[in-house]
Amino acid sequence: MTQGWIAALERDAERLGYELQIRDPNWNIDAGAQALEQFIAEEPDILIFQNNDMHAYTKLVQRAMRAGINVIQMNLKTPVNSDAFIGGDWYKVGADVAKEGARMCGEDTSGKVAVLQGPVTSPPSLLGVAGIEDTLKDYPNITIVANQAADWDASKAHSIASTIIKQHGDLCAFIGLWDNQDIGAAAAVREAGLQGKVKVVTEGGGNQKSGCDNISNGMFASYVKVDTRDQAKQLASVVETLLQTNPEPGSAPFGLYTANTLLTPETVTASSCWTVEQIQAGN
Repeated sequence: MTQGWIAALERDAERLGYELQIRDPNWNIDAGAQALEQFIAEEPDILIFQNNDMHAYTKLVQRAMRAGINVIQMNLKTPVNSDAFIGGDWYKVGADVAKEGARMCGEDTSGKVAVLQGPVTSPPSLLGVAGIEDTLKDYPNITIVANQAADWDASKAHSIASTIIKQHGDLCAFIGLWDNQDIGAAAAVREAGLQGKVKVVTEGGGNQKSGCDNISNGMFASYVKVDTRDQAKQLASVVETLLQTNPEPGSAPFGLYTANTLLTPETVTASSCWTVEQIQAGN
């Protein structure tokens, strides 16, 4: 995801002549807070960040706007409205992956599914899991036998999935919320000799390698795409607009929510996913 967003910004920074500075906290909340504090002290025109905790950065968003900085939140939103939010509707993402799990685990299956989420305080986990649980109430034949946090870590997802497979030999599907994490569960399914029997349903931004390649090779049975390519185009446009209009921070907040697209081995095409090179080229 972030590679796609950065590719679009780097392209426009060169084209339009603005300076782009990037810091990567590697999903560490404290490191992210430190990076935000440093940026706020430097007083950039625009601050763009992805939030990995529902509440950790709330005060920093407010501080940045009080300092006269326009703020764009990407993909994972705090409860505070900033100038713009660009990203997925995580409750609907959860509902859509749940529907796919239910579709694949109907008659002649155990109906047993396991949920893999990220950090429990992250927006996709809080909202996405609520969407999963609420949706599955409409499918009485489906039972959630496990709901565990793999913290967006493929190795942790692999370990958790391996244990669940041993505990529930008739498991029908894993339902996850990020492809880079859930590839670990898919690997555990394959190692257990259950590929095709135990389905892996996931969500992702549509990167060619982590998304479509793993749909085509059977690692993922179903994939809800929240298109990073679309988000990258929107982000570049919002930055260009804010730099020209320079509104009072927080005076007119808005959100651009990415539509979900369902991809399966039967529907995936050569143009369903993206590469960084394509986004850099404006495609």
